[in-house]
Amino acid sequence: MHCIGHAFNFYSISTQTSDDLTCLFRNFFHATHEIPKFHYWCWQTITGVTGIFLTLLTALIFIFALPFARTRLYNAFWFTHSLYPLFYILMILHGAGRLVQPPFFYYFFLGPSILFTIDRVISIRRKKVEIPVFKAELLSSVTFLEIKKPNNFEYKSGQWVRIACPALNTSEYHPFTLSSSPDENNLTVHIRAVGPWTTNIRILYDPNILREKPLPKIHLDGPYGEGHQDWYQFDVAVLVGGGIGVTPFASILKDIVFRANMKSHRVCKKVYFLWVTKTQKHFEWLVDIIRELENADKAKVVSTHIFITQFYQKFDLRTILLYICERHFQRLSDRSLLTGLKAVTHFGRPNFTQFFKSIQALNPKVRKVGVFSCGPPPMTQNVDKACLGLNKETVNGPIFQHHFKNF
Repeated sequence: MHCIGHAFNFYSISTQTSDDLTCLFRNFFHATHEIPKFHYWCWQTITGVTGIFLTLLTALIFIFALPFARTRLYNAFWFTHSLYPLFYILMILHGAGRLVQPPFFYYFFLGPSILFTIDRVISIRRKKVEIPVFKAELLSSVTFLEIKKPNNFEYKSGQWVRIACPALNTSEYHPFTLSSSPDENNLTVHIRAVGPWTTNIRILYDPNILREKPLPKIHLDGPYGEGHQDWYQFDVAVLVGGGIGVTPFASILKDIVFRANMKSHRVCKKVYFLWVTKTQKHFEWLVDIIRELENADKAKVVSTHIFITQFYQKFDLRTILLYICERHFQRLSDRSLLTGLKAVTHFGRPNFTQFFKSIQALNPKVRKVGVFSCGPPPMTQNVDKACLGLNKETVNGPIFQHHFKNF
């Protein structure tokens, strides 16, 4: 709208007489026989030129911020967003021409720029510190790294950090969610190989290539994000993770179990964890974490339900036999045949409305149930729809308060 308004104004100005221009722009234009045309205001004034470059730069940043470009063209995304100093320089120059009025932008820019500069200085100092990697494992399509926890490094469960690896001869940083809990001595991340950088990391830490060499060090920046920290405000909480969005809950579940075992006052009485995945083979590392949590959860706070969706449209004889064997094995050994966990394994997509109704029936005296979902938009939308629908129907039972993030 700002650009369109200027275009109409420049056209209107180019049709005015010299006397009118002198009256309108007394400090900028003086009477002359030559009346400036439209292109003059666009290309021969500071306001016009900087406005055009600002529009192009904003469009460029916007295009490479789209989800497709951000995932497929990460280097271009990072480069275009590093042009923000040029954006602010052009913003300052945009009003320096005093075409309409004296500039006021720097009044609003000065305070935030000082705070931003201080933050950048602190961040740069932190980035220059090389952090040792104690352990590296190549799991199924995932690289597990155990990193030394820097001094005075405090974070909350579910937060994420940015990691760079000097051994790759690149300074680019990539975000990864911490899978360790705040009470652990070291930091852990699970890096899924889905792009060039993450694939190179997997190759770099391959034990067959490293042999006896020390593990390459990394640069660490963070932590960032609020990390779904409202879970402790509810007596009953539901955690729903789908796809790569399940990663933050690894840290949160560890934190919940630790606090429950320590008999902390700031802990839920019951937590339902719903893991929606096409196949557990994509996230075998999470199966190991859930197994550790089941052994550590002495207070039996966490109830885990795994939904494997690859059988959703393949309900054939093989699926029926698998379902029967799974249920029979679960009754005999109290463990899943597919995952080896105590967690209940379901075939197909979850019916959130039905599941939430069962939670209402099991917890009739609870006022609010916190629902935290993280995953693809269709899943979080289904969770939100189920929460809203039940809240409209509920009279005396608990209501559901939904918080979500899309990945």
